[in-house]
Amino acid sequence: MNNTDISTLGKGKTPISTNSIEAYNKKTLNDKIRKLTTTNVQLITDKIKTEKVKINLKANKTRLLDKKNSLVIKKKKLRTEIAILNTAGFSNILIYRHQDPFLKLI
Repeated sequence: MNNTDISTLGKGKTPISTNSIEAYNKKTLNDKIRKLTTTNVQLITDKIKTEKVKINLKANKTRLLDKKNSLVIKKKKLRTEIAILNTAGFSNILIYRHQDPFLKLI
């Protein structure tokens, strides 16, 4: 073995460091590779789950913004209708179709 090669022939379980290069036996190296592969698979799985959550959040955000926009438009239309009715002289008449049934009568 020279200073740039990694030896897998040793029988010891402890890595040997030679000039900042670690040498492993085959069993230790295989165990390390297996652990890293397992960790990598878990990270990839977590990344996929995160991407799914991001997509769902984006869809929910879009849906909620659409709902909000439609409610804002409806609110403006109702205010316009009420203003027109009030201007026409019906301010003393209760407008039941525009009132929330849970609110007190005006």
